[in-house]
Amino acid sequence: MLFPCAVCLSVVFPFTGVGCNSVEKKIYVHLNYTVPCVRLLNATHQIGCQSSLSGNVGVLHVLESEDNLDWVLSKGPNPPYLVILEAALFTRSIMMKLKNGSNRVAGVAVVAPNTNPTEPFSPYTTCPNENTGVYTEKYDPAYAHCNVTVWNPLGNGLAYEEFDFPIFSLKDDNDTQVIRQCFLDHNQVVNGSAPQYPLCAMQLYSHMSAVTDTATCMRRNDINFSISPEGVCDPLGDSNVWASSRPINTTQKGHKNSENVIIAAARLDSRSFFFDIAPGAQSSVTGFVSLLAAAHALRNATQEAPPNRTILYTFFQGETFDYIGSSRMVYDMENNQFAVDLDNVHSVLEVGQVGLRSDSQLWLHSDPVSRRNSSVNDELIENLQVASKDLNVTVNQPQASQPLPPSSFQRFLRARPIPGIVIEDHQSVFTNRYYESMYDNAEYLNISYPSNLTADEQLEHITETATALTEVATMVARALYIQAGGEESRLPSITAEARLVRLMDVFKQK
Repeated sequence: MLFPCAVCLSVVFPFTGVGCNSVEKKIYVHLNYTVPCVRLLNATHQIGCQSSLSGNVGVLHVLESEDNLDWVLSKGPNPPYLVILEAALFTRSIMMKLKNGSNRVAGVAVVAPNTNPTEPFSPYTTCPNENTGVYTEKYDPAYAHCNVTVWNPLGNGLAYEEFDFPIFSLKDDNDTQVIRQCFLDHNQVVNGSAPQYPLCAMQLYSHMSAVTDTATCMRRNDINFSISPEGVCDPLGDSNVWASSRPINTTQKGHKNSENVIIAAARLDSRSFFFDIAPGAQSSVTGFVSLLAAAHALRNATQEAPPNRTILYTFFQGETFDYIGSSRMVYDMENNQFAVDLDNVHSVLEVGQVGLRSDSQLWLHSDPVSRRNSSVNDELIENLQVASKDLNVTVNQPQASQPLPPSSFQRFLRARPIPGIVIEDHQSVFTNRYYESMYDNAEYLNISYPSNLTADEQLEHITETATALTEVATMVARALYIQAGGEESRLPSITAEARLVRLMDVFKQK
């Protein structure tokens, strides 16, 4: 559970006295635009960061390089230290050294740059959701744990470490200048000599009561020791969003006779090391905006000449965390709690990361295990090839032995050998250099406007990125239509609108 967070800067004197509000205002500077790393739990352990109940206080130290860590970890005479890092120093090497020396570290504040760094950065693991996808020891051990393809080789795994001190992101503005100046005035080491009091200190507060694992924490939630009990932790929760190309009876759950559905899927969520700074421009937004635009492009064709099969547009929430959204839909389908069941699913077409196409290429990924006995996969690939004609899109297939990338489709395959394709902009490893980080933003996709445009004119301007995604959306819409049994002769009339795809620019800049 998240509690109020605060970051304060103060000058610490070597004596203790009685404080009051007026003194506090003269001593403390409250910093704005701070975002914490938070604690998260799963079935077996805890990850993330948190402070003590009253917050962590430490003597301010601006780290200049990794070699400068000795002052914090051993030489400095005034521990614990609260370390200020520039974004370039926010690396696994430095953070693990700070973690291992945490008895001398009160916390860490990372100065987020105003522009993306030149070096890649992904705090996620190298094999996203490796324990909850389809490739297990039971399904096909050869593909388990990314044995064939390490999808996110740039991942440093920081987001899955546990830190027993708070870590915050600070916006690089006037507040950070105050911090640097306070350090220079009071705390800077000169010729190896320790600075004298008064020293500049900083307090980070992000206490959370959640501990151990999900089962333990939820059990503690049910124990009330006061008249007005507070929750110890909250489950990760949200809602999937779905709609169909024609009405489906949702009152009667479970199997529908003579109903065949094509699931068109995309994910909605993303995450980063710091809670609430997860733009997910490439990792999620390019996919769901393309699918939204495809659904809009199909509205007339599916009404004027309805295909034989129903298209089920699904947008999954919580996929970053072990495929929560798709797992729930599969569970409901298996237990007759959804409008259709798995027997009604003809095939799946998922739109993944599609914003960084090299030479306008997209890759059609399928599962090598289920593909061995399925002709529907070949049909879906052929339909995508037909749909890409006359568009600025080239579709290719990776090697036959290439497994599926991390995707919601994997969760369906765990339950049933359903045919399906995942569309990505990468052949093997991710092209996304900032996967699941705060730098996966509009700047990364080169979403920009001419400097002479007004705010209103920017809303009407079609960026190159929006134009490229419009081509993807058109291809997806046409492929879905013929996969659902629609007439190929109607494909030229199915075209996504660039003005709708431009909404992506708005999502990217949030």
